[in-house]
Amino acid sequence: MMRLLESVHGHVGVLAMAALLHPALILWSGRPLSRNARIALGASVALVLTAFALGLTIYPAYREQVKADLFRADVRAGLLFETKEHLAWVSLISALGAGVAALAAPPKAIAIRRIAGRVFLGSAIACALTAALGTWVASVHSF
Repeated sequence: MMRLLESVHGHVGVLAMAALLHPALILWSGRPLSRNARIALGASVALVLTAFALGLTIYPAYREQVKADLFRADVRAGLLFETKEHLAWVSLISALGAGVAALAAPPKAIAIRRIAGRVFLGSAIACALTAALGTWVASVHSF
């Protein structure tokens, strides 16, 4: 069951990474959001939140069963995995903040939407690094 959750977590994380690029693109110009753009923005944030929540569900087992072995096998891999967890927080919090800012911005607040688009891009980059580090550690150190 744990392997299935890990796999779903990883796949949802990759989907979230791709989905975060959409709000970055639609907000880049600062134009007001259409109804469909608002739905897409919410869906991308929901994917990040889902990936993060799945990670939280498997974290206790990782901490108890894998973390010590991972650090014993390769300290660098253990530290990279810890970095992955921090990048996941960055991705989640920045996507939530940018999403709220973009959705709450009045129609004439072009600068707010532009900044939100750039924050979404940062969130997508943090998410991509999270996915890359998690995939690398999982492929090199299978426990």
